[in-house]
Amino acid sequence: MSIYRRVLRYYRPFLWQTIFGLCLSFLGIGLNLLKPWPFKIIVDDFLRAGPTIRPDWRMWVLLLCLALIGIQFLWGIINWITNYLFVKIGLQALLKLRTDLYSYLQSLSLKYHDARRSSDSSFRVAYDSQSIQTIYNKGFTNIFGSVITLIGTFIIMLRLDWQLTLVSLAIVPLVVGAIYLFAHGWCTRSGARSLKCGNFSSKPARVCKPICG
Repeated sequence: MSIYRRVLRYYRPFLWQTIFGLCLSFLGIGLNLLKPWPFKIIVDDFLRAGPTIRPDWRMWVLLLCLALIGIQFLWGIINWITNYLFVKIGLQALLKLRTDLYSYLQSLSLKYHDARRSSDSSFRVAYDSQSIQTIYNKGFTNIFGSVITLIGTFIIMLRLDWQLTLVSLAIVPLVVGAIYLFAHGWCTRSGARSLKCGNFSSKPARVCKPICG
């Protein structure tokens, strides 16, 4: 957990921007869960065969279709603003981390750099440092949105049919087990790939160093 506390230090200056983005995420999730509601009214109240049909059903269907378009439009705008804000925060934290890393590398002695492969440190600063943005943009924000969406969907399903909701939860252990099983393999492969990329990027510099003197 110490690494996450160190990452949190870079995002602490953007606390209020993050809170504002999370509020927008709440609003976007609510609109996303609201999308089926107008269509449900159209199907249940106007398309279902029944003894009585409202004389103004065409107007109501048109209004509900416009409501569908309006909800989708508002959700798209809020989702775009939220993504822009979170990506901007992630890039600012990444810039600060890279600045700190380059400052620290420049403070090290030449003996340290001579003992390391050429360009290996630059590769790690340029590419491995992107993990701090990945943790925020594809880790924290995605998990937050998915969890809130799942909870909202679960509450709505309970209100509609609690028995069907309990049956649908039977696949949760299988999903969690599959995520745990495949995540470990992907982490191992990702680390090996980063090491290979670092070795590959250092080869041109080792070849050119004797030529350049």
